[in-house]
Amino acid sequence: MNSPFAVQDGLKCLLLSAIAVGAISALPMVATAAMPTNPVSDPQFTRLPNGRDLTSISVKGSRLYLAKGTGTAFGASAKAAYAKLKADSQSNPDHRVQWVLMDLDAHQVVDMSLAHNRKIFGASSSKPFVGAALLDKQGGDLSSSQLQLMSDMIVVSSNTAWTNLQTQAGGGNSTKGREVVHTFTQRMGYERTRGFQGYWGTLHGNELTAHESAEFLHDTYKGNYPGAETLWKIMHACRTGSSRGRKYIPSNIYVGGKTGTYDGPTENPETGKTKNPDGSSYRVAVRNHLLVFNIGGRQYALTILADTGSDESAAVLAGGLIREYLGVK
Repeated sequence: MNSPFAVQDGLKCLLLSAIAVGAISALPMVATAAMPTNPVSDPQFTRLPNGRDLTSISVKGSRLYLAKGTGTAFGASAKAAYAKLKADSQSNPDHRVQWVLMDLDAHQVVDMSLAHNRKIFGASSSKPFVGAALLDKQGGDLSSSQLQLMSDMIVVSSNTAWTNLQTQAGGGNSTKGREVVHTFTQRMGYERTRGFQGYWGTLHGNELTAHESAEFLHDTYKGNYPGAETLWKIMHACRTGSSRGRKYIPSNIYVGGKTGTYDGPTENPETGKTKNPDGSSYRVAVRNHLLVFNIGGRQYALTILADTGSDESAAVLAGGLIREYLGVK
């Protein structure tokens, strides 16, 4: 998708030229998105567009810091589990794990599961879509209280912050907030995504696909909506996922993203039914993980939607894929 900042960047260049020749003086400069960026090559990565540093924000009594891989050894049993999971998910369209590994710099899929655009319950992995919709609506600006709520929502997955920000996106109306989120995702081209929390009328929210989630991370990395830089950087401070996607990633690699966890009844994202053929409630045991990381000077996204009840599915997929395709030992 084309960057919405092209016109703004052109005006900025004209303004700088005018200042250089003395036509304009003493005008304040407004911070604009500096995307794409990553914590490996950018020494100012923790600096947000509003000038505040991520490390000055506290969540649950601790200052934010950039997350990294956990560094657990990827042994023989993990390798075998990875090989089986990859093979099964690339041959069975009804597999409970769907995933996409994307090179964000090239905007190219490296590999993916067979049913990568199948809808799976998103749980808290939908929270970044709510954050993005609010940022987009407000032209990329957040108040201090909204920045705190955004950090709470992404870093420690606060549900209170989630519903609060969605309601604020609707100007204080939760129903309108869901509409704003849905309008954002559809405008961005994520046709099967239902990124809002709860129901909007009869439309069930919190439904994601691995492929569209990877496209969303690409758009965030490239700054393809206002405020993407803020969300991109906050995601790099996410504290969850040490036993999932981060588990087998080496401890010297920065890892951002968002997890999603839910055990219980819901609506089948593909059929809309709440009951199975035998009359039992449709239930899920979601252990999702959306990840972003920089390896070998390139930025990648790995989106894993896993209805398995086990953190290990995301763990072995991430550990295996980065070793098979990205040269990690």
